[in-house]
Amino acid sequence: MSVERDALDRIDALGLPWYVTGSWALAAYAEPRMTRDIDVVLDATRADYESPLRPAFEADFLVNDPIDLGSRWMGGLIHHTELVRVDLMFGRSDTWSRSAMARRHRLEHPTLGPIWVISVEDLVVAKLEWSEGTSELQLRDVLSIV
Repeated sequence: MSVERDALDRIDALGLPWYVTGSWALAAYAEPRMTRDIDVVLDATRADYESPLRPAFEADFLVNDPIDLGSRWMGGLIHHTELVRVDLMFGRSDTWSRSAMARRHRLEHPTLGPIWVISVEDLVVAKLEWSEGTSELQLRDVLSIV
């Protein structure tokens, strides 16, 4: 089992709603590109990050303290022996974020197997928002989707 799959299974076991976004989601809809991490959006709070999330990963991952990005938080997991990073985005509760979680769907990912993934429309919005429309890499991803 891959480290990424293991991380998703642990999140699932905690009962926290989640979906994969970013480059790993891109691979489900368009031309994939190499990435060094997997991006996971969680329906979770800062308190959820401390418990139950942190204890579920500490034995096998370095669990970074979360960073406050204003309207959301971002935390990270780095596997102790593999070169794998899992970025966790959480704490956002605006209308679009709630509706994106509602629109997530299960699919058979070419590498990860069955996963929750962001909808294709929400992936376009997320990539444009994350890059503020200026990142050539993110815009190339959007073009690949379209």
